Amino acid sequence: MIKRIGFWVAIAAAWGIAWWTKQAFGIPDYIMWIGFVAIIGALSTFSLENRMTAVEERVIRKDYSGIVAQLEGERHKPQHKQPPSLAAGGAIVSRVRPQHERLFEDFRWFAALMNRHIADEWAIEELPITDVRGYDGPEIGRMYDVWYNACKVGRMQVTLGAGALLSKEKERSARVDLKLNYLRFIPYRDAHSLLYEIGLLTGSYDRTSGEAFRARAASAATDALTGYLWEAVRQPDLDPWFDFMTEGSYDVLHDQVEHWRKNGIDPMTRWGGDRDNRSDD
Repeated sequence: MIKRIGFWVAIAAAWGIAWWTKQAFGIPDYIMWIGFVAIIGALSTFSLENRMTAVEERVIRKDYSGIVAQLEGERHKPQHKQPPSLAAGGAIVSRVRPQHERLFEDFRWFAALMNRHIADEWAIEELPITDVRGYDGPEIGRMYDVWYNACKVGRMQVTLGAGALLSKEKERSARVDLKLNYLRFIPYRDAHSLLYEIGLLTGSYDRTSGEAFRARAASAATDALTGYLWEAVRQPDLDPWFDFMTEGSYDVLHDQVEHWRKNGIDPMTRWGGDRDNRSDD
């Protein structure tokens, strides 16, 4: 309000000075009007620039110093809150199928395995939720918070893949959806580590060519990060969310879980679902 009053006071002062100048020097009226219009235009432009600068500072030039401080802070140690059953996690019992129960059991130690292999700054923390969000409505699965050091940067969920939904056989298939924020402040190597490990654990393993399988997982991670980089450069004034989805028969995860079970190892109780004593498998 004060700025608006100042704007009109400036116009009135300019008009007064112009009128005195006209009377003192006998300047023609049309010259005075041209000058007056020019002054009004200059003042309007100045006011508009000030408004645009204020908007940019509020909307575009957001202060991320607090977020960056968390990203560079001490690593968050995951505190898992695993649901004891699908029903206990909020899943609608009438919608639970045998495939859901199998997926729930197979991914019981997914967070623990992720934490043991991804870059040190990450932490995957399971939530006590099984009523997750699907593409066209509620779904059933497991849900996780994703941390990078002291900053909670996103969420991940595991649901049935298309193969398990459509097959009447005992086919394994899981879909993993990951959504992250502030990815532009996270080093490429660390971001790639997270995506690569998800693809490695949940993909369909080619037992005839392990190297080719790992290469595909690495390529998928690279492609996803390249797409995010493109959008970040194309719209530098925005901080886009990063979305990643992969689907497969999770052969590597299944084999590791079976290995732990046969040897009486529960990574949630033995290591707290984290990376302590990673060589002790």
